[in-house]
Amino acid sequence: MAEPQSSFRLLAVGDLQIMAREIAPDLFEHVAADLKRADISFGNCEWPYAEEAGDTHPVEAHINDDFEAGDLFAPGHPDAIRLMGESGFDVMSVANNHTMHGGYRAFLRTISLLQESGVAPVGGGADIEAARRPAVIERKGCRVAFLACTSGFLPGAHAGRRTPGIVPLRRHSYFENPAWEQWGIEPDIRTLANREDLAALCASIAEARATADVVVVSCHWGILEDVVKIGEYQREAARAMIDAGADLIVSQGPLAIKGFEVYHGKAVLYSLGKFIMVSPWMASEPPSGISAPILDEARRGLAASVKIQDGEITDVTLVPVSTDERRRPLFLTRDHGQFASTLADVTARTRAAGLNGQLDEDGRVRFS
Repeated sequence: MAEPQSSFRLLAVGDLQIMAREIAPDLFEHVAADLKRADISFGNCEWPYAEEAGDTHPVEAHINDDFEAGDLFAPGHPDAIRLMGESGFDVMSVANNHTMHGGYRAFLRTISLLQESGVAPVGGGADIEAARRPAVIERKGCRVAFLACTSGFLPGAHAGRRTPGIVPLRRHSYFENPAWEQWGIEPDIRTLANREDLAALCASIAEARATADVVVVSCHWGILEDVVKIGEYQREAARAMIDAGADLIVSQGPLAIKGFEVYHGKAVLYSLGKFIMVSPWMASEPPSGISAPILDEARRGLAASVKIQDGEITDVTLVPVSTDERRRPLFLTRDHGQFASTLADVTARTRAAGLNGQLDEDGRVRFS
């Protein structure tokens, strides 16, 4: 039965990281039809793209020195973004720890390539005012505003009053003794969101809320080497964002898929994981200090299929994503062997993290 005219679908996926300079034209062959079928498709553009290299960050330049197989941090080929646009993406975040690898020139070229390909960029810009500006997509009389931020980035990558960059949501760590009267014991590591960054982000959400029907926030954040743990700053910030007017939080950053929660009737998806990760070094020893088991998590991810009706989100369904032998992504159906196991992992990681999220057997989020 056809859905009412007032309803439409948003499809949100995780990180797209295409580092190889040679782009296979059929990279999105398995998913393009679904991306185009959705009324709005969203992803996180987790790499810079430009015709030539830019100015590498000093920290990344030293990592390049230690990497024997060539430059680990170099812009990807512009055709990768053109293919993203042709495959059906409408909006993409550039707020993450990788898009500034090529310096200002490659970063700004990435944004212009997205725009030239019909994809609205969000979460970065020529200055902080532009970076915080939402991307607004209208479908069937409903205005959907997208905002994006990141907690992981090298110093200087955040946008300033006159400098390009991404929208920051920095976090601070501190040590706390489990019992204040005891000393010489291992402390707990606690985290807090940067107050200024969080306040600015919530102000952007409130401003978007005043003119949009639905507000979606993308957060690139999290703890890499633990497939379960959610940082305290993440839960604090997520709830503040929803209190400010966000209707849905979709996240990426860790290679692993993670759990989720429902807060005030809104879904907080803490990590959709990777949608696609293509690198010349995928089969070799991990070059960036991450463990091989965590790198294996890049072979799967999640998508969020979101129904919006009469200006409200009425359904969120998690769709498992996997990749074939050529690293091409595909959306899994219930008859696929990894469908149930992936959703089972989401449920297990949700419970282990102490989150309240619940799914039915089809991946639908239970809001009551």
